[in-house]
Amino acid sequence: MTGESLSPPARIAIVGAAVVIVLAGVRAATPILGPFLVAVFFAMITAPAMAWMTRRGVPPVIAAGTVVAGLIGILVGAALFLGAALTQFLLSLPRYRAALEAQAAALASYGIDPGSIRIWDYIDQGTVVREVAGLARQVGSIAFDAFLVFIAIGFLLLEAPRLAAGLRRHLGAESPLYRHFSQSGRLLIEYVIVRTKVNLVTGVGTGLFLYILGVEFAALWGFVAFVLSYVPYIGLVAAAIPPTLLALVGIGPAGAVTVIIAIALIDAAAENLIFPQIASQGLNLSPFVVLFSVVFWGLILGAVGVFLAIPLTIAVKLFLESWDETRWIGELMDAGDRRE
Repeated sequence: MTGESLSPPARIAIVGAAVVIVLAGVRAATPILGPFLVAVFFAMITAPAMAWMTRRGVPPVIAAGTVVAGLIGILVGAALFLGAALTQFLLSLPRYRAALEAQAAALASYGIDPGSIRIWDYIDQGTVVREVAGLARQVGSIAFDAFLVFIAIGFLLLEAPRLAAGLRRHLGAESPLYRHFSQSGRLLIEYVIVRTKVNLVTGVGTGLFLYILGVEFAALWGFVAFVLSYVPYIGLVAAAIPPTLLALVGIGPAGAVTVIIAIALIDAAAENLIFPQIASQGLNLSPFVVLFSVVFWGLILGAVGVFLAIPLTIAVKLFLESWDETRWIGELMDAGDRRE
């Protein structure tokens, strides 16, 4: 029985079953696939730096080693910064809890029952210490995964030109599939770079505003905002919770409201000033697809899937748009405001 003789429902059922099997395999291979996807992500971000050095005569091995060494330096610096900041934050938790309880008690004058507000249960020092201790016990596994990621980044940077040349040789430089593959790769790399720029503006702007406002650990919360902004919608909301609580403790309700409004305005400015250049190239996903992708890839790949949800979804979208039969699915994922 050929594919043409099958009825449309039968073809849909077969394709759906194949997709389920593939996704189940991907989920089972997450311990291996997760670090590899992280390596691909960072290799995409650093590919322009690698190309810039090789164009100026730097040997590829030295250029790749320099890029990887730079990433290691950034990771170590970030880890030391987070360790120092979190230690000071943990030591300050009892003081914050007492002040927050006083703020909650003051709400009784507005007719709000302070007993129904148990925000401090989520910032209990013992709970936070246990979570941090559990994470510390996994340092060995995390370090091994990081080692594999950095090795993979180096090989990916070195092998990228050879892989591109091999595809061009076997598919043909004028092949529609090769042209689409090359264009998709460039667009995906540009998306990752622009997304990082947007996050940097959001993180730096958040940190500076919190510092001016007088919120403690402003640099820490700015860094958290930068990292979590890779998770659309949900990430920045989660990043805004700690500084909002600290503003409530140190300044009062007006300070907490000010932090929420300011972070929302900073993010809106970054998204509207920087990100539209990507939307103009057809990589703007609909809000529903964005939220669905975060949940979907999170269920499949865990934390890696949550942070890489949008690049993975864009890759799927570009893949679907490569064939006439599936192009309509990719177009449905678009936000509908593509600029011609």
